[in-house]
Amino acid sequence: MAMVNATFNATANATMSNSTMIYQTVQGFSLTNRWLLYASIMLSPAQFISGLKSNFPGNFGFLAYNRYTQISWYQAVKANQLGPLSLLPVHFNTIYSISYLGGVSSGNMVFGVLLGLGTAGVMCVNNAAAWESWISNQPDGFGQYEFYFYGWRTLTPGWHKFIMVWNISDTLELVTFAVIAIVLAVIVAALDDESELDDWTQWFVRYLAIPVGAIAMLLISWPLIMWVELIYARNHIQSDTDMIAVWLFVAQVVLMLIPIDDLLKYFKSLAMF
Repeated sequence: MAMVNATFNATANATMSNSTMIYQTVQGFSLTNRWLLYASIMLSPAQFISGLKSNFPGNFGFLAYNRYTQISWYQAVKANQLGPLSLLPVHFNTIYSISYLGGVSSGNMVFGVLLGLGTAGVMCVNNAAAWESWISNQPDGFGQYEFYFYGWRTLTPGWHKFIMVWNISDTLELVTFAVIAIVLAVIVAALDDESELDDWTQWFVRYLAIPVGAIAMLLISWPLIMWVELIYARNHIQSDTDMIAVWLFVAQVVLMLIPIDDLLKYFKSLAMF
């Protein structure tokens, strides 16, 4: 069987076998990495609740994971290594503006401001990656990259303009939600002494928010998951697992689940006897 290897742009390789184009992209977009991305979105409501009235910087784990994955994505875009994955940033940005708000809560004003600014910054990186992908990555796929939009479509200059309009919408969304991220972080931190939040900071609420919040986010994000997986399968994309992203996700979940503030209060009460 004849095998023809072609290199597109920087380091992403496409292999033609029996008329099937296989795109080998940079690491970080394997099945494991993709499902962790989805899981992080699903956990965002629980992440927000875990930060309420907390003086422990647990939400920096959420921010660190998102920052690492999006910087990796942006670097891949700049190096023109995404191939058909260049169709994805525009849809991710639509969801990330909402899910990233889960990481801005804190009971400490300094932490809150840093989380708000950091979250807004990651949103900006996402938006820059989407535009760079539209400008430099997608034109290489005219007539080749396929995606599902009420039926299978092939990327053309016409669809490229449609994605441009989508990017403009995402940019307007970014401006709104970046401001919301900063303002919300400050407001939540300022409410640290308010008793109205006590019911939301009970230890069992944090764990109950995991399944309830995940279901709510799934209702919002299932079109994104379907979009990603269909593009990945249809275009025969292959990617290795980025283990740094895996361990950052594990750290994010551990920091979210451990009730550090409750443990500190418990040990403090023991020390008083």
